[in-house]
Formats: sequence, C-alpha cells, structure tokens
Amino acid sequence: MNTNPPRSRSALRRLLLLLAAAAILVIFSYGWTVTRIDLSVPQEPQRQRNVGNALRELLSPNVFTQDYEVLTATAPFTIGCPDAFEASPVVASDQPYIVVEPACGRANEVVTVRGYNFAANGLARVNWIAADGERRVRRVVGASGDNFITDGSGGFVVQVEVPRIRGSAGQTHTIEVQGRFPVGLPRFSDTTGLVIEKMVETIFLALIATAVSILPSAILSFFAAQNLMHPVRTPLGGLLLSFTLLPLGWLLGTLLLGQIGLLALNVGRLSGVSGATTAGLLLLGAVVSTRKLGGNAVMPPGFNPRALLNAVLFAVIATAALGLIGGLGLLFGSTFRDGLLGYVGALLGSLGSLIELAIVPIGGIIGAFTLASIGSTLTRQALKHTSAAMSHVLGGILGALAGMILLGLTASIGLTAAWLSLLTPVAAAGMASAILPLLYRRFVHRPENPTTTDRAIRTVLSWSGAAAAFVVAFLLLNVRQALVEGALPPQTVAFEALGIKFYAYVVQAMLIGAVLGGVAGAMAGTKANFPIGSVLYTVTRTLLNALRSIEPLIMGLVFVIWVGIGPFAGVLALALHSVASLGKLYSEQIENIDAGPIEALQSTGANRLQTIMYAVVPQIIPPYIAFTMYRWDINVRMSTIIGFVGGGGIGFLLQQQINLLRYRDAGVAVLAIAIVVSILDYASASIRERYI
Repeated sequence: MNTNPPRSRSALRRLLLLLAAAAILVIFSYGWTVTRIDLSVPQEPQRQRNVGNALRELLSPNVFTQDYEVLTATAPFTIGCPDAFEASPVVASDQPYIVVEPACGRANEVVTVRGYNFAANGLARVNWIAADGERRVRRVVGASGDNFITDGSGGFVVQVEVPRIRGSAGQTHTIEVQGRFPVGLPRFSDTTGLVIEKMVETIFLALIATAVSILPSAILSFFAAQNLMHPVRTPLGGLLLSFTLLPLGWLLGTLLLGQIGLLALNVGRLSGVSGATTAGLLLLGAVVSTRKLGGNAVMPPGFNPRALLNAVLFAVIATAALGLIGGLGLLFGSTFRDGLLGYVGALLGSLGSLIELAIVPIGGIIGAFTLASIGSTLTRQALKHTSAAMSHVLGGILGALAGMILLGLTASIGLTAAWLSLLTPVAAAGMASAILPLLYRRFVHRPENPTTTDRAIRTVLSWSGAAAAFVVAFLLLNVRQALVEGALPPQTVAFEALGIKFYAYVVQAMLIGAVLGGVAGAMAGTKANFPIGSVLYTVTRTLLNALRSIEPLIMGLVFVIWVGIGPFAGVLALALHSVASLGKLYSEQIENIDAGPIEALQSTGANRLQTIMYAVVPQIIPPYIAFTMYRWDINVRMSTIIGFVGGGGIGFLLQQQINLLRYRDAGVAVLAIAIVVSILDYASASIRERYI
C-alpha cells in the first residue's frame, strides 16, 4: 500500500514552508530595523575606549584601602651646563636619595635618574621644580603614564626629558622623586562599609517582601488552580441571596463589629498582661466556636438557632481578639524602644498600627460574610422546595438585586480613574453572556447530551450577548468620553440615603445591572447550578495577570510617591509583584499534582476542605518552599532596580555611583550583589536537597 502523500500535497507543503520562512525573515528584518541595531556604532574608537575604561574600573572594585607613606628625594640640575659647572658630589645614605646623570643639560635632552633606598614595588613619580618654585610632573620616557614602579630592592632607573622653560639658562632647578608606599595591612574601604550596610538592607527588604507575599499568594493560588475550581458549582439562589446580603452585612459589621474591635484594641493597649490573657481566651473561644460551626451545624436542615448563634459568636470573638492583639502590639511598641526588644517592639507596634487602621474594614468584611453565610444557610432548604414558577420569580428578584449591587460597585470604582470605568461594561457583558444561551436551551433546543455543534452555537450566542451588553453599557454610560479625554465620569448626586451619596452615574449603572441580572436570574431560576469556581478562577487569574504585567519599577515609583523614598517603598513594590508571581507559580503547581489522592479521599466521603488539606497540601509544600526561596533570590536582584527610583537598598547607592562616574565604587556594589545572589542560590539548592 502506497502511504506517500500525493505530489500536489507535497508541493503545497513545501510552498507553505517556504512562505513561512519568508514571513519569519520579513518579521525579523522589520524587528531588526525597529530596534535600530547598528553594528558600526560600537566600532567607533572613542566608544571602545570609553566602554573599556568603564569595564576596567567595574572589574577593579574599590573593596580595600591602605595607609600610605610618601618618601621624597631631590637632586639639583643646572640648565645649559655653564663652562665653570661642576656637579655636586653624591653622598650615599640609608635614606632615599637619587642620582641624576648628567647633572646639567639643555632643553629636550634626556637625563637618567637613579633612585636608592625607596620602598620595594611602590608607585613613584618625577617632579620638576623650576627656580621660581613651579612644580611640573615629568613623564618617564617610554612609560604610558606619569607613575612608575620601583624594583624589589627599592631602586629604580628612569629617564626624563629636560623641559623647555623660557629664560632658564644657567638656572639651577630641582628634580624631585616622590614615592607612595603602603604602611600596615589593607582594610575595607569606606565604600565597602557603605555597600555592606546597604546590602544587608537589600537582603531584608527582599526577605520582608517575600514573607509578606507568601500567605496571600498561597490563598490566591487555590482560586487560580483550574483543576480545583472548575468542578465547584453552587445553587444560584443561595449565591444570589448571599451576594445581596453582603452590603447589609458590611454596614452592620462596620457599625457593630468595627466598634467592638476598636474597644478591644483600646483595652489591649492599656491592659498589658491581662489583655494578653484575654486575647488568648478569645482566640480559644474562636477556635472552639469554629469547630462547633464546622461540625453538625454547618449546613443544618431548616432553621437552626445553634448555627446562627455560633456564627454570630465567632464574628464577635474573632473581631475582639484581633483588636486585642493590635492593642497589645501598640503597647509593646510604645514600651520597648531600645536594644533587641526595640526591634521587636517596632515590628509589633507597626502591626498594631496596621490593625488599628484596618479593624473597622475588617469588621465590615467579617460582618458581610457572616450575614451572607447565615442567610444562605437559613434559606437553603426553602429554596430547594420552591415550585418551578416561584424559582424563576425569586431568581429574577434576587438577580436584579445582585446585578444592581455588582454594577453599582464597579461604577463606584470607575469614579476613581478614567480607565476603571471599563469595569462596568465588562461586568455587564459577563452578566449578559448567559442570557442568549439560556433562551436557546429553553425555547429552541434542549438536548440531553449536547453535541459539538450545540456547544458551538451556545458559545457564539454567549459571546454575542456579552458583546451586545458591553456596547449598550459603554454607550449609555458614555465611557468613550472617559477613555478619550481621561476625565472621570460626571459626579452628579442623584439622591442621598443613610448618609450615602448616590451619584447619577452609579444609579444608571445599577439600573442596567438590575435589568441584566433580573433577566438572567429569571431565565435560570434559583435551582440552577452556577459555576462559581470558574468565575473565581477567571477573576483571580485576571487579577494576577494584571499585577504581574506591571513592572516593579513602576510600582516602586508609585509607592515612593505614597510613602516616600526608602526601603518601605521597595518592600511594598516587591511584595505586590511577588504576590502575582508566586500566585501563578503556586497555582500551576496545584494544577500539576497527582489526582489519585484527591479521588481516593472523595470516594470516602471527605468534603472539599478535607480533600484540600489531606490530598493537595502535602503534595504542594515542597515545591512551594522551592518557589519561595527562588522568589527571595529574584527579589534581591530586583531590589537593585527598585533602588534606582528611590526604593531603598543597594540600588539607590549604585545609581548614585554610576551617575557620578565612580565605576570602581559601583564595582563594589555589583560584586556584593553577585556574592549574595550566589549564596542564596547555594542555600536554596541545599534546602531543596535536604528537605524536598
């Protein structure tokens, strides 16, 4: 059987390969032109000398310094050799001295200077001192510079030219040799000391940035793992109800839990040891209530007062415990300011200040999720047993409320910056993407086993609905003006309620959200399964990609404006970028784990949290450690660039040295960076070898 392709197909393949090669050649040719690569520029003699000098100084770092002693010897020299001239006799001595041969001569003649009893292998130079005291450095014949080196016995033989000085005939000038010789042992230079200080700052800058980013990166990595999130689905009714309760929970949390947290913070700040004991008891109570809430009262059938009480107690105790911890941190920071305890006090005081600033928003977050959880738990059974018609009615009502809240939130964010106004049309597109596929399945075709064609049709309808909603929201909210002119949306107050101003722009977005959410919710019904995992995965991935796309250098510039020049700005910039990078690396590691342990635990009836703790976490700890060490290594190198914009560390010092053309001092900083990065690499390899 002949398996060779027909000649026409083979010829077509060759033609396509030839066209592809030509296209690649054209692309690279255009790229070569756009990047302005000109090989004649680096061949210019002056540029070659400049880069050679710069590299020579960078590779000769000013690491050490030395004390020097200057030894001087002189001898007379007569210009013109008069008839009665007679050279003065040279008297040998154990001190440095020189002999000039001949002792007289005319301009431009070469004379020999011999030196004795100077230090061995030291730098020296010849000075010509005229009769009027003017001092001139004379270059040694055949040397490339003004200096020369003595031999191993401290002697030398050099030749210099007699300078041409008008009116000097018959005058006696002085030839002076100055030798600069080391005394004592070498020591680290001042530049090295400063570089070491800044390098230590850089190491800890990178360490703090890496450590701060570990926890949020690890949390986000689970939401950004496709294999864990895509199977997660939840009833739409419970999800919509929980979402609509979030604003009310936030309001109650800020008003009640936030004040409880502030009260506990003030108690901890004033109570000392008793406050620490109280904080410990509260934390224990929070753990106990959590264990109870995680037992038989997590999803009780029907109304369960115990679940309600446990949820409320957990929210109150957790907020109070956090406030007490913040108060104790402030107390410790104000009490200990010196010595080793001073360092600990500064850390705990800063954490206490952070908790003091964030305790009210944290109370709002705890209140929002607590109320949402309570509402979802108490209504779960009722939503399950509603009729089909009531399910769609409730879906429409809850969908309208949820859509109104969602687009109102995105519109409020859009009021802060011009391009953030795109969030509202994007959110509207996401809500509308399900409407046309739902209509298609309900009124046109509802196959039990969708075919490839059916899936393609629903995909096209989904994208069409999303595009239409995006365009409508884009036009109704006049987002084009914000994008083109860079102006914020008009902040005209439509009305005010409960002390909150509702802008016309936000109200208009809320109406759009209510319409889209109501239609989508009514079509789906409360009993439909919503792919909450896919939504969280998409949102988290988009957030990580957006953060990772912004260079730390740009983040450093922004944070320098916010917190000022120094390592604090560098820590914030590196931490934010590390969250995005580690989140991506962590999530990809989760996606590559062995699915066997997960399936084994699920077959025993383990819930999702138990599956993650016992099947996922043990597989990801070793690579997480390796990725974290590697990120620390990256942050050390990246902090060098952050320092160029004032982000602290050795980069700021390196920038100053380069700007001042002090390449030998810059070479010390480069050497320190190379040494530290190498040490971190070897340490990381050792840790991976022993524990991973």
